[in-house]
Amino acid sequence: MASAAKDVPVYGKDDSIFGGIEEQQGDKPFGKVLDAGTGRYSLRWLSTLKEKGMTELTAITADDKMLKSITPLVEKLGIQDITSLVIGNWFGPEPIFSTEHELFDTIVADYLIGAMDGFSPYKQDQMIPKLAQHLKPGGRLYIVGMEPIPDSAEGDADIVCQVARARDACLLLAGRRPYREYPLTWVKRQVDRTTGIQFLQAGEYPIRHSGNFIIRQINNGRRWLKLIKPKELENEMKNLLDDLEKQAMEATKDGNKIELSFNYVVSAVKLEEVVIEAA
Repeated sequence: MASAAKDVPVYGKDDSIFGGIEEQQGDKPFGKVLDAGTGRYSLRWLSTLKEKGMTELTAITADDKMLKSITPLVEKLGIQDITSLVIGNWFGPEPIFSTEHELFDTIVADYLIGAMDGFSPYKQDQMIPKLAQHLKPGGRLYIVGMEPIPDSAEGDADIVCQVARARDACLLLAGRRPYREYPLTWVKRQVDRTTGIQFLQAGEYPIRHSGNFIIRQINNGRRWLKLIKPKELENEMKNLLDDLEKQAMEATKDGNKIELSFNYVVSAVKLEEVVIEAA
């Protein structure tokens, strides 16, 4: 039953971030939509936008495993008739689209910039200009991200910071690249510097970390322990994660949630092209 629940649509009224996008969109139809870095959760929400004027959906992933995961999901969600799934890297040797003139009414970049370090490191500053090239005049770009977890925090919130550091350390020691989130101010600067689009607004959505959520981050680190060498270092990291789990359970006992950081949605619009007539 739990697995089946992950295959059902997610409506904006039940998710603050997607609801925020719908609120910023207002009565404007979503039209032809690009999910620039797709995943199961974003697809579950996008499937509901047929009711809000979505006519076509192109969903892109650079991960073969993700493509295999979402292919049957598209059918379960009943959007296979309007959906194209694309495997590709925005900064790979082959272009995503056969023509640079592939344009969309709405582009959603759902935690895409934060995930880029694993696929296209050091290209994050080029992502928004690249997406803007594929917006129709008057089209909307929505950038979803998370304010980075700080290095330290006061009181119980510091356990969230310690867990984030330990999780990322496990990935790095295992030879992997962790996510690298960028702050809201950075995204707004990139939008302001991108020719042809204009910043519209930004919404912030506070994160309240439950004990289960924090332990999932710890387990994320544990996944990579067997790849850490030498064995003594693996054992030290294991002991650190075990200790952090005890601290997290204590800080979140009785259902206590720790508020730290926030998710955000930044929206921008593609400016109408101005034709200057010769005198």
